Amino acid sequence: MKVYSKLIQWIRHHKILAVLSATLLVVGAGKAAELLTPAKEIALIIGEPWKDMQARSSAKIADNIPNEIWYRVPEELAYLRFADPKFGFTTPPAKFFTVSFDDDASIRSVRMSPQVEPLPLQEALDIVLDLQNQWGKSGWEVMYPDENPPYENSASLIEKMTRCAPDSTYWEVKGKYQIMLIMSCYKDERYPDEQRFLISLSMGKPWH
Repeated sequence: MKVYSKLIQWIRHHKILAVLSATLLVVGAGKAAELLTPAKEIALIIGEPWKDMQARSSAKIADNIPNEIWYRVPEELAYLRFADPKFGFTTPPAKFFTVSFDDDASIRSVRMSPQVEPLPLQEALDIVLDLQNQWGKSGWEVMYPDENPPYENSASLIEKMTRCAPDSTYWEVKGKYQIMLIMSCYKDERYPDEQRFLISLSMGKPWH
């Protein structure tokens, strides 16, 4: 009973800490870490040496191992800063984030979903529109404007996406980089009554 009384007294005198502790227990250790720890940065340029990326980034990412593992994953929640001085851009933090390398230890490509979890349509679209805005301002060009135009905040696109008809768009810096961006429906069991969307971004050297 003494221990119980002391616990009650502690809670009364530390209400804020008690509420925070209860919240952390509810959301779980992993989610709490995301809420309390700011995302770190992976800063890279396609084609540069792997060690240059490691030195520039605040997020830890392991060494490349040629002929054994062709990609690595940041060791903590991270966002991408594409560090090209002319064509750079920044993404939101990403739960899914891989960086691959060639046998010569140079960076080959990035595959990521620039979000922490699947999002409602408008929130996912806002991320896509912001990325497209950054690309347009820094000199990237749309590759197939007629067949695969950029995403837009229009009634026709929103209607198409709510039917789970995925759309894609392709961007390039001619002779240097290409990006493929797709937004599609994602069934999230945590939100059975909500429609959620996943953004997929792939970037690398020209493949077309």
